Parts: sequence; C-alpha cells; structure tokens
Amino acid sequence: MHNSRLTYIKNILLPCLLFSGIAGAGTGVLIFLFKLCAGAVIDLSGDLYASVRETPAFLPLLIGGAALLGLAASVILRKIPDCRGGGIPTAIAIVKGLIPFHWVKSIVFVFTSAMLTYLCGVPLGNEGPSVQMGTAVGRGIVRKHPAWNRYIMTGGACAGFAAATGSPLTGILFAFEEAHRHFSPMIFLAASIAVLAASAVMQALCPLAGMDYALFTFADMDALPLCYLWAAVIVGLAVGFSAAAFTRAYCILRNVIRHTLQPVPFTVKVVSIFAVVSLIGFFSADCIGSGHGLVDEMIEGHGVWYSLILFLLIRAFLLLIATNTDVTGGLFVPMLAFGAILGALCGKAMTAIGILPEEHYALMVVIGIASFLSAASRTPLMALAFSIEILNGLPNLLPIGIGISIAFLVIETIGITAFTETVVESKTEAANAGRPVQTVHRTLEVMPGSFAVGKEIRDILWPPRFTIVSVHKNPAGSAFFSGTVLVEGDMLYVHYRTCTPDETLKTLEAVVGPQKPE
Repeated sequence: MHNSRLTYIKNILLPCLLFSGIAGAGTGVLIFLFKLCAGAVIDLSGDLYASVRETPAFLPLLIGGAALLGLAASVILRKIPDCRGGGIPTAIAIVKGLIPFHWVKSIVFVFTSAMLTYLCGVPLGNEGPSVQMGTAVGRGIVRKHPAWNRYIMTGGACAGFAAATGSPLTGILFAFEEAHRHFSPMIFLAASIAVLAASAVMQALCPLAGMDYALFTFADMDALPLCYLWAAVIVGLAVGFSAAAFTRAYCILRNVIRHTLQPVPFTVKVVSIFAVVSLIGFFSADCIGSGHGLVDEMIEGHGVWYSLILFLLIRAFLLLIATNTDVTGGLFVPMLAFGAILGALCGKAMTAIGILPEEHYALMVVIGIASFLSAASRTPLMALAFSIEILNGLPNLLPIGIGISIAFLVIETIGITAFTETVVESKTEAANAGRPVQTVHRTLEVMPGSFAVGKEIRDILWPPRFTIVSVHKNPAGSAFFSGTVLVEGDMLYVHYRTCTPDETLKTLEAVVGPQKPE
C-alpha cells in the first residue's frame, strides 16, 4: 500500500503541480509579451489606415503594402504549416493527438505570422494564437515525458485562453467543453493549476505596462424584469439560426477554395486576402480587425441597423475566407463580434417599436455575445462562465442563460456540427491526406511502474480513434486501487485506427509500458 500511494503521488499529484505550474507561468509571460506587441501593432495599423483615409492618393501604397505582408505571411505558412489557420482548432487537434507539430517553430512563427495578420487588419483575434502558443509551451515543458504530453499541453492551452481573455474559470472549462469534451480529475488538475499560474503572472505584469487584463470592461446593467424575458428568447433564436448559417457558409466556402480554386497558388490566395482587406479597411474600419472595438461600439448603441447588417456580412465573409485559406489568427473575438452585432440588431428593433425599454438594449448585446459562443462552438457552460467573468452578466444570469440555452437548442435541433469541430476535422483531413488508415487489434499489458498504474481508464488520454474492448483485471492487484483503476498486470484488449501505427504504439507504450511484439 505504501508503494502504491507513492506511485499515486509520483505519477499524478507532483507532475500536475510541477509541470502544469511551470507551463502556466511560462505561458503567462509569453502571452503578456504577445498581447503587448499585438496591441502596438494594432494601434500602428489603425494609424496607417487613418492616414490613408485622410490622403486617398496613398491608397495604392496601402494595397501594395498589404500585398507584401500577405506575401511574407504566405512564405511562413508554406514553410511552417503548424502556423496555419485558427489557433483554437489547431490547439484542439494537437491536444487530441490528431495532428503533429513542432513546439519551438509554433511559438516563434505563430507569434510572427499573427503580427502580419494584425498589421494588415485581417478580422482575426489574438486569443487563438495565444491558445496555440500555450499548447506549444506545454509540449516544451514535457517533451522528455511523453506520457504527460497531452495533459500539460491541455493546461498550456487553457492558460493561453485565460491569459488572452482574462477569464480563468472559462479557461478551465475550455479543457472539458472544447478540448476533450469529457471531465477527468487529471485534466482538471492540469488545467486549473496552469490557468491559475498564468492568471497570476498576467495580473502581476499587466499593470506594469498599463494593459487591461480583462478582454472587455462592461458597465453595470439593470436587471431585466421577468416580464421581458421573452426578449432573451428572441435573441437566442436569432443567434442560433445565424450560427447555423455561419457554419454552413464555412463548409460551402471550404469546398469552393479546396476544389474549385485548387489550381490557384496558395501564395496568390493569401496575398489576395490581404489586399482585399486593405481595400475594405480604407472605406470602413469597422469591417476589419478583430472586432474588439466593434463590440464596445455595439454596447454604446452606435451604428444604424443597415450598417450593422453590412458589417456582419462583410466581416463574416472575410473571416470565413481567411480561415479557409489558413491565415494565422483567432476566431474567438471575431465570433463574439458577430454575436454582439446580432444582439444589437435585435435590441434596436425591439426598442424602436417600443416593446423593450432602451435601458435594456446593452443586455441584448451581451445575450447575443454569449448565445453565439454557445451555439457556434457548442459550449454553453463556457458561454455562461464567460458572461459572468467578462460580460458583467451575474445580475442577469437568468435572461443570459435563457438566450444561451435557446441558441444551443436551435443548433442541436438543426444537427449541425460545431464550427470549431468542423475546422478541426478540416485540419485533420489536410494533415493526414494521402496516408492509408490501418486498423489494429492487440492486447496491452499494464507494466510495473508505468504511467497507467493508479489511474482510472477515463483519466488517461488515449490516442484518437482508440477503443478499449475489454479489461482483464489482475487478481493480485494492489488493494489500494479498486474499481476501474489500472494496476500492473491488467490486460487491455484494444482496437484503434491510425495512419501512423508505429507512432501510435510508441504513444501507448509511454502510457502502459514497453510491450512484447505481437
């Protein structure tokens, strides 16, 4: 029993505390520097666009400069595929073991490529790259401990999310609802410790640079009377159907870009996107950028209804094109901007016809933000936590919860795959294109002192497309462990499908110990 308890402490508690804490602190420092640089680059971009609007004769120079930025970005994306696309779907694919990546290259070139994106004003945010770089930090911490690889990468990803958005609770929930879609005490330990470490670092460093830690700062809002709860239902319905249309549009554009436009060189696609963004940005600053400023404008009630619809359509088109072309950037804040616009449209319509008091308009925007997050990513708990932490939604938890639930029910009823999962599937297909899939049936023995000893089956992050058909328990196993806890000598009869059987077996041996050849 003494040895079993030592194994439990050695294989579970200490690595979670040590590895996750280091990964979280390292991610916090890195994301602080990233947000500092991103803020300076975004301010520079805004100044450049403002200068050209004052002197339209410089428009050709603006478009030419954006094309050069696109050319530089395309070189990075071609040479370093790890940098491609939205950071959150990429991080999810990595922590699930679906795609390979190089952690040093990811940190360096995701950072660099994202700055080119922000300088041009492509409508992508900084939370996605933050999550991906946090994942890379986690990989770097445990590169010599492969069994802990995906746990600490998950912690790093959650830490990156929390550091970028200023929402630690939502960052912890990211591990369960977004990354792995199941609860495990080990995932909770790895995620929570990393998030707390990153949040402590960010709260210590941000005041030194005059930087806001929280993503948004919302003023207090009056509680919505019960007689107006129907307004939350309307916003939830509008957002739910819009999120479904958004995901459908992504799939349609993906097919067009990957099949119809396949002969077009990758460099031409990226350069064209940067040039088009610069042209649109010349006419309207609200149609480009991450959308952070646009959310603030929606809360304040700026913009007439037809301009909001135009912003929504243009931003959605640019975002979907950029994502399908694998431009580096985040999808989280841009999607929040969509929710803000939809909530603002609903709020303006209801106040204009006199069925909702104007003092509740801002709440409709908040409900729109939370509902779009719930529907597009299928993450209602994250949406609820985010509304409490960042959107100042605690006094209106009931109407916000109603909007989140209605939007989620709409997307579930329609049966569309979550937008994030759709992007993950797309990235996985691209990474494994041309590789034959092999089906493997074999027996695994839990070896003495291996990583699996003392852990429940649900706690272990097995390879993707992996199924444990049956478990033959070792009758002489330690009395300290019981139930579904694995002990040395347990025999696992497993089935899995893989494109890389040797690498998959190596991953399994890192968990259960070296196996005899079959």
